[in-house]
Amino acid sequence: MSKTNNHWKTVLQRGANALAFRITSPPNAVKPTLVAEPAPQKRALPITVYQAVSVCALVDSWVAVGEGEVLIDRPAVLIRQKLVTAKAAEPIGSTQSPFSTGYAADYRLELARLAWLAIIADPAGRLEALAAAYAPPEPQVKLV
Repeated sequence: MSKTNNHWKTVLQRGANALAFRITSPPNAVKPTLVAEPAPQKRALPITVYQAVSVCALVDSWVAVGEGEVLIDRPAVLIRQKLVTAKAAEPIGSTQSPFSTGYAADYRLELARLAWLAIIADPAGRLEALAAAYAPPEPQVKLV
């Protein structure tokens, strides 16, 4: 990769765009739970983008609890809450609403911005370290 740092924001945006959001709580839950996870990809992504996906998912977990290695600001928390509300309002099995699509796009931009703040000191090293720290959520088993 280049020695300059001008490509890292693009890498993080690609990583954030490769995330999928889903509600993991039951439909009648008072407080829905949202999880960001890597979306199934149709083609292979470069390793740095895979690492960026992991870092953005890790940053999402920081935003969910309100603390992490970077300062979680109010706009990130608010847009995540709007995304959770929009995703929880969608009927099961329906297509994604325009509200969910718009809030997810805004939230992905916030995730890329917060991920950049987390790796800005040493982009390559911090990206690799944070990607190694990410633990994906347990797969959801659907019993029929």
